[in-house]
Amino acid sequence: MSYSRPLRAGTALKQNPTDIPGIQLLTLDSDISTTSSLGVVQVGSGLAITPAGVLSATNQGASDFVNVTLTSSNYTATSTDLYVGATDKNIIITLPLGILGRVYYVKNQANGNIKVQGTAGETIDGSAFQTLGSNAGFIAVFDGTRWNLI
Repeated sequence: MSYSRPLRAGTALKQNPTDIPGIQLLTLDSDISTTSSLGVVQVGSGLAITPAGVLSATNQGASDFVNVTLTSSNYTATSTDLYVGATDKNIIITLPLGILGRVYYVKNQANGNIKVQGTAGETIDGSAFQTLGSNAGFIAVFDGTRWNLI
């Protein structure tokens, strides 16, 4: 991949060629780069430049896929999980130690009940655990003190 012009402060890069299979072209509404007097390139939020000089997007947008984990046994959610689906009844899904603003989508995809609990005494809507019946689910958000259900 090459660029049609050199990088200058306040200008964007244009991809050439534009017909690479699997590459989605985006139009940016603002400048993506600036240079300091030392020649250091700075990029805006959600963008990165690798040591090889390749510009890439680093954050997830609303149209990106979410990480889905399906489990048929007891499971503790990880920092890379977003959606955790229980595929068997009578299991326990444990939310990890909360981080302010962290969100998990939890769904019981099985026929029967599952339990969802916090870690180290963290509660979910003030309770030690929540029971989800068949096909029930919730969104849990950590507020810095406890998990809150939406």
